[in-house]
This record gives sequence, structure tokens and C-alpha cells, in this order.
Amino acid sequence: MAKKEFKKQNAQQSEQQNVRPMSLKESKAYRASLHRPKAKELSEAARQHQFKLFWTQNRKKYGKPKDLEPILWIHLKATGNDQPDKFEDGMAHFGLKKN
Repeated sequence: MAKKEFKKQNAQQSEQQNVRPMSLKESKAYRASLHRPKAKELSEAARQHQFKLFWTQNRKKYGKPKDLEPILWIHLKATGNDQPDKFEDGMAHFGLKKN
């Protein structure tokens, strides 16, 4: 008895909505529109390596010695600026400006 009632409810809902079935092309386009690519998450070691490369290329622009790197990395981690696109913001937060 429950199956018949369920089928009746489904039939009534589909009649109320007047939804036509999607074609194969439309359904593929719909599923493709739902997909959202996820940003790749770098490991801490990879982020630290990216910072080493950044600091090697830019330390002369900041006018600071090489041995300041570990201190800067700790500061960047603590302030949440340890992503490659936020390194310059972290340096400004530390108080360093490019010459």
C-alpha cells in the first residue's frame, strides 16, 4: 500500500512542477555547472620552500641579511601570511618595506 501512495505523491509532484526531463546535453551541462574546482593546498614544507625562494629573490630589495629568513618564516606562520600570495603582506606586517 505504501508503494502506491509514494508513486501517487511523486506523480502529483511532477505534474505540479511541469518539469520535462533533461536531454543528455542539458544534463551534462547542468552537472558541469555544479563542479567547483578546489584550490590546491600546499603542505607546510612546500610553503616554507616557496618562502625560501621568495626571500632569496627579494632580500636585497628589502636590504636585509640572509640569516633573517627563519625569523621571518616564524612571523609569517604566526600571522597567517604563510601562503605564497601573502608573503609581501607578511613582510609589510613585519615592518619591512622594499627599497
